[in-house]
Amino acid sequence: MVGKKERMRIAASYKVNEPIHNLKIRVRVMQERSPLAELLAEESEGGETRDSNFLEEEDCIFSWQDKVFSLFEIDFYADEKNCLTERQREYHQRIRDEQLQGACLYSYTENDSYYPDDDLLMMPYRSYLSVKNQTALPALRNRKSFQERYNKNVIDDKTTDTTIQSNHYLYTERTTMYVMADLSRRDESATIGSTDSETLLCTLTYDKTRKLLTINPDFTIDDEHKLHYNVTNDYGVRFNYWIEHVSEERTPLELQEHLEDVRREVQQQFAYKETELYKELQSPPANLSALVISLDIVSAHDFSYDGLFITYFIDLPQHWSTNQKERLVGRTQKSRLENKTAHFSYCTDIPLYYPSNEFQSLNNNTSSRWPRLLFSVASLDSWTRYRIEGYAALPIPMTPGRHKFTIPTWRAKGSIIDTLRRFFVGGSYELEDVTYCGIPINHEGFIYVSVTLFLHFLYTPVNALLTLALRFIFIRQAENRPKCKQILALV
Repeated sequence: MVGKKERMRIAASYKVNEPIHNLKIRVRVMQERSPLAELLAEESEGGETRDSNFLEEEDCIFSWQDKVFSLFEIDFYADEKNCLTERQREYHQRIRDEQLQGACLYSYTENDSYYPDDDLLMMPYRSYLSVKNQTALPALRNRKSFQERYNKNVIDDKTTDTTIQSNHYLYTERTTMYVMADLSRRDESATIGSTDSETLLCTLTYDKTRKLLTINPDFTIDDEHKLHYNVTNDYGVRFNYWIEHVSEERTPLELQEHLEDVRREVQQQFAYKETELYKELQSPPANLSALVISLDIVSAHDFSYDGLFITYFIDLPQHWSTNQKERLVGRTQKSRLENKTAHFSYCTDIPLYYPSNEFQSLNNNTSSRWPRLLFSVASLDSWTRYRIEGYAALPIPMTPGRHKFTIPTWRAKGSIIDTLRRFFVGGSYELEDVTYCGIPINHEGFIYVSVTLFLHFLYTPVNALLTLALRFIFIRQAENRPKCKQILALV
């Protein structure tokens, strides 16, 4: 041991730029000579100074997730009666077919049921932070009762900070491998859970998401092997061990194959994108002009109940058509209110078609021949109380480009009994035909009189501050013409 010193156990993390299965480490264990034995060896002019009843010296190269069996595992898995799981049966078959022999240096992979004992203190101790965060720990003692964990609604409409902490489980996608050593006496049979037969030398953890390899303790980077780690068994025998990184560098041929694989993956991604995106702008059908509408329902403001969602309808007048009729009606997701604001960011797009020979007259006539958007705002809480929160109507802009709208909503006011029913059990007045939330397209007559009667006698507006925030991108496309192949108006 002259000139050698023990290295401090410190973990280190490394960025992995290559496939993790190329990793290889060498672990070498050597029994330490005691000073008295070395002195006696010098007086007797040589001789062995190590105890032959224990491991004297051994080294082994481990690959990533490479299973190396110990002496105890060879005897244990050799008996088929001890193999209960599918993995254990696989070990039994492998030992029998390959005639494997046990080693004093072995490994536990991700598939083995080994958990290291990382207790740092002899007496139980809990810090102030662990006590405060006990609701966030995924321990069995902190689990809820069976009735609270099962047979309940998975979606919580009324989340609080306490429920968020109690339902939060820290999980990272990591793979672990352990390098072990059998430091027990050779004349004693190893048992399950024995400290000497299961001595942890090194832990390797790989984070797939970040491509980060953590090794604890770090490599003994020393060309002269003067730095080492030390471990002592229950008999007081000390062992020195070294951990070296021995991954082979890729040959030029392997590097070229890797670059070709990466290039092939990139080409496949580009080919997939080309199939998804049109190489050129498609023309509308013959004798038809196209209007492409991109709708973004951003948010709703000043509403009172949670579980808010919006149903939209695109009301098409006569001569209008589309090849995607299922998109004429849609519904957003439910949203929880925050400061009386529900955020949706619900996006959709739909193409509309109109005869080209009548399109010019359509632009000059801004009456009911233009499509419009109808909205129905409703809420559904955790008690399944359904309420209509409001209606709104908006004509689709006639000018191509980007548009922003904040439109007010209205709903039926009703009597005091209707208000109480709406609050306690839900339910409210609802339109049988949603097209009547505004002026119907097929309405004929004086609009002023109709709107006054409609709103005063049937549906009195309530709280005009209830609004919807919308964003439009409106594109108009005409058919091919001799002078210009395509006309695309986009602001």
